[in-house]
Formats: sequence, C-alpha cells, structure tokens
Amino acid sequence: MHIRKAPLCAAVAATALLAAAGCSAGPDTAPAPTSAGGADKVGGSSSEKQLGALYQAAQDKHESQILVYGPSQNFYATAYAAFQKRYPAIKIVPQPVFGQQLITKLAQEFSSGKHAGSVQTNGGSGIAASDQAEQCESYKPFTATGKAADEAGAGSPYSAFARFAVGIEYNTDKIKADKAPKSWKELADPKWRGKLVQADPGIVGVTSLMISNLLAEKKLDEGWIKGLSANKPQTVDTAALAEQSLARGERQVMVANNSAVFTAAKDKKLPVGFVFPTSEGARFDTQYVCLLKGAPAPNASKLLVNWLHTEEGQTALSKAGVYGTRSGTPAPEGLPVMADIQSKAIPEIPAAQQSAELGMTLDIVKNVQK
Repeated sequence: MHIRKAPLCAAVAATALLAAAGCSAGPDTAPAPTSAGGADKVGGSSSEKQLGALYQAAQDKHESQILVYGPSQNFYATAYAAFQKRYPAIKIVPQPVFGQQLITKLAQEFSSGKHAGSVQTNGGSGIAASDQAEQCESYKPFTATGKAADEAGAGSPYSAFARFAVGIEYNTDKIKADKAPKSWKELADPKWRGKLVQADPGIVGVTSLMISNLLAEKKLDEGWIKGLSANKPQTVDTAALAEQSLARGERQVMVANNSAVFTAAKDKKLPVGFVFPTSEGARFDTQYVCLLKGAPAPNASKLLVNWLHTEEGQTALSKAGVYGTRSGTPAPEGLPVMADIQSKAIPEIPAAQQSAELGMTLDIVKNVQK
C-alpha cells in the first residue's frame, strides 16, 4: 500500500492547539481505533469491523465532533470518555438541554436547515415528541439487542440504551439504613410528616413520572397521594434542589430520585443513601437515543449510537449509576443485577403514551393539593 507523505497541516493537526485553530487531520493521519477493550467487548470481530468502517468513514468525511442534546448528559460522561478512548479522532460534545428549551432548539434548527446537534438522548415522552415531529432518523443500531429493541417498539427510529433505577433517597446522618423507608407506600405513613422533600409532582420530573407509572399499574392510588400530601413534604422545582435540601439535613427523606443522581452525590461524598423499592415492583426510567435527521457527522453519530449498545458502552454506563439495556451487563454499584429483579420490574408506560398518562397524573396531583 502506498503511503503518501501528509501535508504539514495534517501532520501537526494532531496537537490540540492547532486542531482548535481549524487545521484538520486527513484520513491518513487521524488516530486509529484502539483495541484495548478487545473485539469481544463490542460484539465480536464482525461488529468490530462494522464499527471500524463507520470510524473510517467519519475520518474520510472529516467528522471529528458529535454534539449530543438531551437531559442528564453529565451522567454519561464516563461512557463518553470510554468511547473517545477507543475512537480518539472523534470528540463528543454533550449539551444538557431538555423540555421546552430542547423542543424550541430543535424546531429552530429544523426550520432553518442549520443543524448543529447530531444525536439526542431523552426519556420516553421527550423522544416520542421528537419522533412525532419527524426529527429522528429511521435507523436501527446493528449492536442493539433484546430490551433495546423491545422497549422502543417495532419500527421505532429510536432505541433504548439506558435505564435509571428510581428509588427513595435518605440522609445517612439522620437515619440509619435499617430505619429508612423500604417502599413507596411507607412514605404516606404519618411518621414521616415534616421529614420529606420532593421534586414538585405537579411538574414533569422524577416524582411525577414515578407516580404516573405506579398509578397506571395500580401499585398506588389517589389515597396514597392524599396521604403523602398530608405529610407536608417540602416541595421544590427540581430533583437537584430536593437532593440539596436532603444533603443539608433540612429533611430526612427524598420521595423519589434516580440511581444516576444518587451516584453523583455519593461521588461528592454527600451523606445520602438509596433504597430501591421492589415490594410494589422495581421502577425504572428508560432512556432512548436517536439520530437527528439532516444532522452533521452522520457516520460518527452512527458509530456512537451503536457503541452505546455494546458491552463496553453498557459497562461504562453502569459506573455512573445507570443500568444498561443489554442482557448480562453489570449493575450499578450497590444495586442488584438486572437478572435478579427483572421479574419485579414494573412495565413502563410506552414512550408514545407517556405524555398523555403524565397529563392525567398531574391533574390528579393538582386536585389533591387544592
């Protein structure tokens, strides 16, 4: 094979300083994928070759950056770092944006034709909204198996790649582990009056989604909502604010939080513990990923979406307190492996139906709180 001598610009583009100045590397000088994880970690030699072909195509097209939109981007930092270690020529730029802000951003990009974001990760109602707006490209990752396909639904342009365990968080300076509530129903017990904090259940978020799912599955009822409300929980706008109140010791128990937020708090040495209730069924929030139509870096984006479904990608997610959707991948530290609790998992409301179910739940909560 004849190897041509790279021009000076391409030769020095490997340095971060000159790369930032706009000097891009050609395909002959871009870093090759590393194989430290082994082919078996990405689905075997055939899958590794397919991923390698996408990586090469991305380099040929000078696709060096992927802008990823969606909530919870900080929880995927460990996974993004692992991806960039294997595919060093591609940088992931996460942009945490969600709700109406994300809807507006995508609407502006699609109406103007000036696309910046390439990939979106989101919860069920958020990804379904993009699908309905025809913003997700029809693409099935060749590495996605099992739950990744089942939970998204047949013919869906998005795929399930991660699951947050939803549980009860408590202040370990205030409550011993054996005294912490072990079920959602316990939170309506009068003994917790004045000791609870929650993200506002009247706003779309971890609390309202938990209540919506458990009501739909008849694990909780309106009487439970009334009991919880009677305990006068401190109510704040977001889960982050609720956890801050908990960590400061203002309240002893947080009504609902997810395993990724909890893991981040533990990494910061905050005095928090986590209970994953299973008596009413194990509650998860599935996260989905889709390629955005007409977006830049299509080959690099397909590479990322496929890699997230590999054993290597799913294992990296677990280190941030996130369950993968691939069978056999590790559980987050301190939580049970999926095989042990799969039979207890509460069926999630399908992504396309979550918005309507959530709307009914918000109405119930607001009526109770009047």
